[in-house]
Amino acid sequence: MPRDTEERQPLISRPIIRWIPSRVVICVMMFSACWTNYMCRLQMPILAVPMIKAGAVNETGGACVEDSRLRRAISFLDPGAQLEDYILSERLRAEEEAALTNIRFPRQDGGGAKEVDAKPSGSRLRLVSGEPFDWKPEVRGQLIAAYSYGNVPGNFLGGMMAVRWGPKHAILWTSVAAAVVSLVSPFLAQMHWVVLMLSRVVVGLAGGVTFPACHSLVAQWAPPDEKSRFVWSLLGGTFGTILTYPMVAMIADNLMWESGWYIPALLMMVWIAFWAVLTYDSPAEHPGISEEEKQYILQAQAGTVRTKKPSLKETPIKAILTSVPFLSLVCCHFGNLFLLFFYQNAMMLYLTKALGFQLTKGGIAASLPWACRMLLGFFFSWAGDVLKRKQIVSVTVLRKAATVFSHFIPGLFLILVGYVGCRFLLANVFLVLALGFNGAAAISNLSNNQDLSPNFAGFIYGLMNAVGCMSGMIISPMVEEIAGKYGNPIEKWQILFWIGAGVCICCMVIFIVGGSGNIQSWNEIREDEDEAERGRRN
Repeated sequence: MPRDTEERQPLISRPIIRWIPSRVVICVMMFSACWTNYMCRLQMPILAVPMIKAGAVNETGGACVEDSRLRRAISFLDPGAQLEDYILSERLRAEEEAALTNIRFPRQDGGGAKEVDAKPSGSRLRLVSGEPFDWKPEVRGQLIAAYSYGNVPGNFLGGMMAVRWGPKHAILWTSVAAAVVSLVSPFLAQMHWVVLMLSRVVVGLAGGVTFPACHSLVAQWAPPDEKSRFVWSLLGGTFGTILTYPMVAMIADNLMWESGWYIPALLMMVWIAFWAVLTYDSPAEHPGISEEEKQYILQAQAGTVRTKKPSLKETPIKAILTSVPFLSLVCCHFGNLFLLFFYQNAMMLYLTKALGFQLTKGGIAASLPWACRMLLGFFFSWAGDVLKRKQIVSVTVLRKAATVFSHFIPGLFLILVGYVGCRFLLANVFLVLALGFNGAAAISNLSNNQDLSPNFAGFIYGLMNAVGCMSGMIISPMVEEIAGKYGNPIEKWQILFWIGAGVCICCMVIFIVGGSGNIQSWNEIREDEDEAERGRRN
């Protein structure tokens, strides 16, 4: 090789070519992109507990904690309950003693700092104070739902941005915006809760771009026999949830709640630098990919994926919106996201306000279902690829059968959660199983857009995710209206669990009736064929 040609080779290409396939690097970066996306998404649902003062209704202890006789009666189901009670009582006693000497202790019951009076609206902006705000439960619901207000149009825009500018740059610049807004969120909260709510809309708008753009990367980088495992990398959001719940909860518990905004935002800025360096839109654009790997991907995708990005003009929007398989997929995806947003937006409230967990332990308990979802998601993804490769069942049968695990079984476990009452261990086991089996979504609704149209996978995922994310706009206000304003009694949460189960199962039925795993006719880009024909005539 000539010396000048050798010098032009990118520095990062040699170790990546020698040790790690480029498509594996892309998988890791997509995994981490979804991870950071969920970290920004979950900050508000978690930090709403310590940064908002408890209302007039006693909702800090939880219905289960209030009945000490019941708690002792079921203590055999929760071996740590007595130790937890002892630690909490000792902490409260220490706080009472410290109050006499004006020493401040962080609250351990989710109430924020020792001084529970809301910060005066006219005081100077501060970097950290730890003081909660005197906001109503309805405000809390709106702040949690605000992410979805931006996320819905963000998904639609994300599909178009991935087509127009490429998925790499679409995710890069929206992630920068989300990180900056999260970093200044404590200052915005001190201005007014409406300002904080508007900032959450902006974060939701930026976050909505991630998943449609990642599906565009999957379509360009994944060989057909590896597609389910590529889609599994989008469960990086699940991994982000596993880490975010305990991490942010412990930061808020042991430092100040403002640090729960600052630290994740700074970590996200570090990740953005790696994304800018390591990610490329397609194998053809990657300067460090080996020729063997590039040809393997392109030949495996031949006839289904076009190497050139389709333009918005070439996108068959009318055909997509009138396609029965696509509309059935939209319904299925709505049911899946209804379950996910129910966990993200409401589970911390259920665990801390209804069951009476402390904030840190509530964060750990809330992360366990997501850990189970990621592990079972990997199993279902591997099983799906094996079934496709050996052609044991058709793709259509595979996708529809998977919804039994991703929608029906979680619905049943949600119903059971509502009827175990204060039995902490059973409640958490059912919550873990409900979301764990939803890992099968990796081979049902999360993969089906790739089946219907590899060329427009990112665009149609943006459409279906925009509709699905509307569930996030519904859930938080619904939770506050049904349970929050009454102090989160268990019987009110039973209603919410029935609603969640009903939505999941109904959406599954619609997909089984109208869904498909076959490539649709509108996947073909006919305008290019017409232009090619005119070129041959000339």
